[in-house]
Amino acid sequence: TSEVISYTSKRNYLIQNLIKQSKALGLDGINLDFEQISTDSGEDYIQFVRELSVACRLNGLVFSIDNYVPTGYTAHYNRKEQGIFADYVIIMGYDEHYSGSETAGSVASIGFVKEGIEMTLEEVAPEKVINAIPFYTRIWKEVPTGDGGIELSCEAAGMERVEKLLSELNVNAGWNEECAQFYAEYELEGATYKIWLENEISIEEKMKLIQENNLAGVAEWKLGFQKNSVWDVINRYLQ
Repeated sequence: TSEVISYTSKRNYLIQNLIKQSKALGLDGINLDFEQISTDSGEDYIQFVRELSVACRLNGLVFSIDNYVPTGYTAHYNRKEQGIFADYVIIMGYDEHYSGSETAGSVASIGFVKEGIEMTLEEVAPEKVINAIPFYTRIWKEVPTGDGGIELSCEAAGMERVEKLLSELNVNAGWNEECAQFYAEYELEGATYKIWLENEISIEEKMKLIQENNLAGVAEWKLGFQKNSVWDVINRYLQ
């Protein structure tokens, strides 16, 4: 990525091809999702954003950009500048805990989502901010090791799969007020499993934040992981 965005000629070549393909396919817009950009490439990245935004505007394409929840080590993504040039700045409001995390935890607790929105609004106007919510959770597995530690692993799973799993195991999930999610824990074959569920109720709590902060809208990751009933909840808050 750095090799491409650090050269004017390569950026231009990429942008022209993106526009060409977008027009050929009849797309409504382009969503930019460049992740793991190095600090040294920050200025090149934002210059690419500026140039791509101009090309999109000239060709009637909506331009949106995906971003991590703000942290000190992603400041070089320059959300303030994004908010000037892009039509929408999208917060990827998930992966609070991910496959590389040292402890099990929620993918998107309500506090994590709230903080992401508030910090983004310090740099970008609300009418340009979209908050993305997860349709997935992670099934965490903790296995005791011989030295008193824990071997931790996880896998991503959609809503229906998790509900079916808990039903088959006859495990009940209880509401966790702090996370605004249902939480389930069970033992199986010497391992402890922990799941912070996403469903209609947890999604509604996130939609309330989007509405309360007058954001432009909501995005989701990813299609196929949702229960169809969540669309009714989402739609209610977009009217």
